[in-house]
Parts: sequence; C-alpha cells; structure tokens
Amino acid sequence: MLPPGLQYEEKRLQALLRYGILDTPPESEYDDIVQLAARMCGVPIALVSLIDKDRQWFKANVGLPGVTETERCISFCTFAIEQEHVFVVEDASKDSRFCNNPLVSEAPFIRFYAGAPIQSEDGYNLGTLCVIDREPHAFGEEQRRNLLALKRQVELLLRLRLQVKQTQERNRQLMESSGDAVFLLDEAGRVLEANPVAVRLLGRSAAELLGSCFETLAPENERDSLRLALRTLRSRGTVRLPDQGLTSARGERVALDIAASLQEMGSSRNLLVVGHDLTEKRRLEQQSIQNDRLASVGALAAGIAHEINNPIAYVLSNLSYLQGWRDDLERQLAALPSFPGHMTDMLVEAREVISESLDGCQRIRDIVRDMRSFSHVSDEVLAPVDINASLDFVLRMAQSELKRTATLEKEYAQELPVVFASESRLSQVFLNLIINAIQAMQPGSPQRHTLRVRTKREGEYIRIDVSDSGHGIAPEVLPRIFDPFFTTKPVGSGTGLGLSISHSLVQKMGGELRVRSEQGLGTTFSLLLPMGERPTESRAVLAS
Repeated sequence: MLPPGLQYEEKRLQALLRYGILDTPPESEYDDIVQLAARMCGVPIALVSLIDKDRQWFKANVGLPGVTETERCISFCTFAIEQEHVFVVEDASKDSRFCNNPLVSEAPFIRFYAGAPIQSEDGYNLGTLCVIDREPHAFGEEQRRNLLALKRQVELLLRLRLQVKQTQERNRQLMESSGDAVFLLDEAGRVLEANPVAVRLLGRSAAELLGSCFETLAPENERDSLRLALRTLRSRGTVRLPDQGLTSARGERVALDIAASLQEMGSSRNLLVVGHDLTEKRRLEQQSIQNDRLASVGALAAGIAHEINNPIAYVLSNLSYLQGWRDDLERQLAALPSFPGHMTDMLVEAREVISESLDGCQRIRDIVRDMRSFSHVSDEVLAPVDINASLDFVLRMAQSELKRTATLEKEYAQELPVVFASESRLSQVFLNLIINAIQAMQPGSPQRHTLRVRTKREGEYIRIDVSDSGHGIAPEVLPRIFDPFFTTKPVGSGTGLGLSISHSLVQKMGGELRVRSEQGLGTTFSLLLPMGERPTESRAVLAS
C-alpha cells in the first residue's frame, strides 16, 4: 500500500538515522508536546511518529498505551510526509485511500487524522506530529496553527539532539586523537570518559577511572583547590589550573596544565577537562639549565686554562734554566782537585728533583692545552680528524677517573684513514662513551676491571669500540638507551641526555652508534664513521 511519490527516500532515511533517536526511551519534553497537542485539538490521541524504512515508530504517545510502532504500509503518516503542509483526513471511513485500512476497520478505529510533517534541518520530512480521533470532525484554522507551532517545537528538540550528538562525537574524537589527557565529567565531577593519554599518564585502567570522583585523583593537599576550581567551572563556564597535580597508580604526582570548560548539551551539563602534561616541559627546562651550566663551565675552563698557561710558561722556563745551571755547576765542580763526595750526591738528587718538576709542569701544560681545546666553541666545520689521536686526547682528560677504576687496554689500528667530522663534537662523543664505561665499573679496584678501546677499518667505515667489564645493561632497558632523558643512574647523577646527544651527533656526521651488552659481563659501544669528505649539506645539518 506504499503510495508512490516519495522522493529522495534514501537520503531521507539517512537524515533520520543521523539523529540517533529511533528506539530511544521516552523523554518528558516530547511527552509534554503530545499531551498539549491532544488537549488543544480536542482529541484523545496524539503522537510524535517517525517513519523508518518499514515501520512508523512513536517517540511520544498519548491515547495508545502500550503501542510503540506499526507497519509503515498501513500508516497515515506515510501519506503525511509527502505533504508540505498539515495533512488532514476528516472521516477516514469515507476516504477511498483509508476506508479499508485495518487501523480504520479495527482498533483503534481511526476516523479523524491531522498530521504536520516534522522536517530535518536540511528539509527532509522525518515523520509527523499527528492528532487522531475515533470520531470524524472538521479541523479548524486555529487548531492547524497550534499543531504547526507544536511541531516546530519537536523540530527544535531534534536540532538540539543533533547538536548534542555532534558535540559528543567531537569530544570523543578530541579525546581519542588528543596528545593531552582528556577527562569528561558529569556535573557532579564524576569521570564519564577518559582518553588513552589520561589512562597512560595515571597508570590506571579506564575501568578504574570511570565513575571515580575527579577531585580524589589529586594528591590530598591539592584536593581543596581542585574542588574550588570545579565549583568555579560550573558557575563561570571555564577555568584554568596551570599546575594541577594528579596521583598516578604508583603514587607519583603527575603535573598537568589544565584547561576546563562547561559543556551544556540539552538538559545535561558536563565538564570537559584537558590536561597538558608538564613533565616534558620541566625536562626541557632542566635540559636548558644543564646546557647553560655546561656553557658556563666551558667558559670558566677556558678562562682558567688561559690564566694558568702564563705562569706555567714562566715556571717551565725557569726550571729549564735551573737544570742547565745545575749541569754547568756539576761540570765545574767535577774539575776541582778536591771535590767532596757528598756534593756529588746532592747534585744527583737536585737533577732528579728538577727533572720531576719539569715533567709535572709539562703535564700541567698538556692538561691546560686539552682544556682549552675541549672548551673551544667550534664553528662546526667538518675537517680531517685523526681518530687515534682524538681518542688519546680524550683518554688523557679521563685519566684521573680511569686510573682508580680500571686498567686501560688500547688496540689501535695503524695508518687509519682520516674521517671528516667536527673534532670537538667527536671528542664530546668519545668522552661521553668513555666516562659512561668508567662509571659502569666499580671504582677502587682497577686490577679487576678493564677499559678496552679499539680502532679498525671496516669496509668504508672506521670502527671505534669502547668496552667495559662492568655490570652490563638489562635487556628490557637496552632498546631505550638512546632515548632522551632516559637514565638508569640515581637522581642527581645524570640528565639522561649524554647518549641521546651522542647518538644524534653521530647520525648527523653520517655515522652509526651501536650497543651490545650482557649483564654481569659488560657493555660495548661501537661507533662507525664513514671515511672520506661528507657532502656540504651534512655540514649545515651538523651546525644546526
């Protein structure tokens, strides 16, 4: 019995489904409208009827208790949604279209029907607000205007429903895709939803978070301020908490920069809380402080080296003069006929003292030269670097740490080709690897531990191995060893940046940094650097 003429049926059904209203529980707002429609039109039955593919479903119903839907093929509303205005049947028993309809010949024995089409925001007729009587009668103009006014209220409710649905969908997408922690709370402050970032940061499952009171997630000494902020949010609509702590499952404080807003969706009010994790910001601040400190130390080392260099030059010059004077004195005294024997012993002892002093001063001069070289701000120009000489330079700098921890074994390949690199940056990498290796071994027993440094040619690369006989690295830790800020050292013993920076520098020089380790036996870091001059763009990348 479906009448012809329904156009764009597929799009109309899509529009209806967009609201997500079919088969939802009764809502008082719709019930109020049908009761008012029945009273104003003086009829016993009024419906909010939505036309699905094969049925008409009643969102609101007065006068037909227990009836939720009927077949579409016998519905009056199917005819009504073809109309632009109110569709009226004053006596169905005398209307050829409906006189044999089971809804007319059987219960509820429809005689009078008036239906106002309910339109979607894009113009599709979704169903009707209809009034029905078991007695035939006319439909006056005032009743028509009242029915149209009430159906517009139904359309408004549908638009609000769609807006709420779209807002919820946007919130859900925000929660799923956001890099921040997102919580959706009900008006009382209980968690309705939490996105994966929130679950990860707090180390709690979604099931643990759902239904919990949001303020109880904060440390006890911060709950009062959070409770006050939520109260402000409900009254003002927005609130900002620049450093709000939440407690993780392990009892740690997670610092968040929170921005929250009130989400009014129809009659419900939810609280959307977005928290930006401050951990990374704090780490970057610490990195900046550490970099500034290193720069200051470098400048201080350069200044000290300069100040020491001049007096050391005087001392070396005077000691050399004193040594020559002693040698002349020894020759002159030896020519005397009665040269006392004890004077010979004194001159020999003086020669040893002066020689030891000269050696000590020359060591100080070498250390000062190395400090000046290491603290010099490089222009990052790639130049030929002698790998063996660069390693020796770094090993001299680490000598004080090394001599009380391990025995040094060097296995240098002779006549290695040079590599094109930034010598200061490469020294920085070598020093970091060697210091890490020393710190992996127990100090105080150098006879038990060995630091082995090897160089060799491997294909088109120069390979440098730095091996220790320390405690090794756990297998679960090894994949993260080059991550920024990752460290297994105690708090205050390192920033976790050394290996990350070294890895980055080596990559920018066209090389590769590898690691292999066995717990209890030690660790080897292998650095591979390409031979030959690198392209111009590599220099620019390194300088950046």
